[in-house]
Amino acid sequence: MTLHFFEPPPQQKIGGLDLATKSLKGFLERSGIVVINDSPTETIGGSRGAEIVHFHGLWQRKFPRISAHCRRQGVPYIVSPHGMLEPWAWQHKWWKKWVYFHLVEHKHLDKARRLLATSAIEARNLENFFPRSDPMILPLGLAESREPAYATARQTLGWGESEIILLYLSRIHPKKGLPILLRALASLGPEPGLRSIRLVIVGGGSESYVRKLKAFVRNQHQHLPRVDWIGEVWSEDKWAYLQGADLMCIPSYSENFGFVILESLQVGTRVITTDQTPWDSIPSWNAGWIVRPRVDTLTTAIRQYLAHPEWSEDQRSRLAAETCERYSWEKIGPEYVCFYESIVG
Repeated sequence: MTLHFFEPPPQQKIGGLDLATKSLKGFLERSGIVVINDSPTETIGGSRGAEIVHFHGLWQRKFPRISAHCRRQGVPYIVSPHGMLEPWAWQHKWWKKWVYFHLVEHKHLDKARRLLATSAIEARNLENFFPRSDPMILPLGLAESREPAYATARQTLGWGESEIILLYLSRIHPKKGLPILLRALASLGPEPGLRSIRLVIVGGGSESYVRKLKAFVRNQHQHLPRVDWIGEVWSEDKWAYLQGADLMCIPSYSENFGFVILESLQVGTRVITTDQTPWDSIPSWNAGWIVRPRVDTLTTAIRQYLAHPEWSEDQRSRLAAETCERYSWEKIGPEYVCFYESIVG
């Protein structure tokens, strides 16, 4: 079997999507499947064996042209929107998307052999656009092997032993809900131990948007704990932040999968996120809190955490082990292989 992967250009897939597709490709190649990135269009359909085209993401002008070629050649293709049709994403700058979607993108998706979602939430939202699509649901797997290293990471980053580190590690984008987190912290009031809290913000965004958030922090500095703006940190260097944090805070308005949430759980760090992500099972693991993306609900969850912030090395290790058992590619990967085989079968 030969798989042709088509993905957004590098500047549009920094972070979770890039890691996910690379790790999926690695597992498939270890399983004996040939995976080719960005094949020349004219070569698709020329193999003597089975071929499948897998499109990752949407809004790429070349994708509909390639899928039209696939239909002419009788090559099945599947599409993973990766959250790009989620309600928040659809409503954001909808006037730019609506005409193009109905004239071009709709056919590209509607004629796919199958749509592939990474969560039940995304599958339900896709069915709103394509009621008869019956999307396949397959989560993403762990991209890298990492273990808890709480004390070592904090020493590396210079965080004090008595500090409670709240971590935001993501793009600084309206969808991610950072203003909710800042307002929630400002609304805590004279909470016991507030001075020992540090909010560490790791990520980048548009200059104007980041400048607006920093202005809010300056204006509310008397009500806020210490806030560190780290900027963008990717690849190897990000792991110390994930390992050394006490609580990951990602109050997203929309999240297709939330790869950074998986990475936090992978190293045993608990999470506060919202019911707009596919991580509603987190409380049942004793791994964090799920809230509505609102200031009041997030404030309540942070207060609950601060009342009992204790989290031992043993608890970190157990959470990490459970996450790895659920989301290793050895666990999830064979389901992808079966899915591809069902397409060519």
